[in-house]
Amino acid sequence: MPKRNRPAAVLVPVALVMAALFCAVLPVAQAAGLGKLTLISALGQPLNAEVEIVSLQPGEEDLSARLASSQAFAQAGIEPNPVLSDLRLTVERRGATPILRLRTSQPVNEPFLKLLIELTSSTGRRMREYTILLDLPR
Repeated sequence: MPKRNRPAAVLVPVALVMAALFCAVLPVAQAAGLGKLTLISALGQPLNAEVEIVSLQPGEEDLSARLASSQAFAQAGIEPNPVLSDLRLTVERRGATPILRLRTSQPVNEPFLKLLIELTSSTGRRMREYTILLDLPR
């Protein structure tokens, strides 16, 4: 009996379907990330803001955050603002929810700030850019 080969046109779609099914059942590993920024302070006051820490996975409790390096700012096309030189970033908990607190000791007198924050965990490093618009105090 002659050996029959399957045409390549049949094998390619079968391989694609198998690959899609394989990928669909794999667990997706996500590292902690930076979410929404909430501004608490106003123009002319020391900066006080909070950033949500999202997608925190078990084992990622050891988080650290910092203002990104001047090289990272340059790569992102952002001019570092001198007012951010005394920016303090601390990871805190509000109940069970981790947040990143951003504070300066000096008043911010510019209505527009751009920051680049780096969050590091045991599973990796994430960077996110934020634009802050400060309103006049009420």
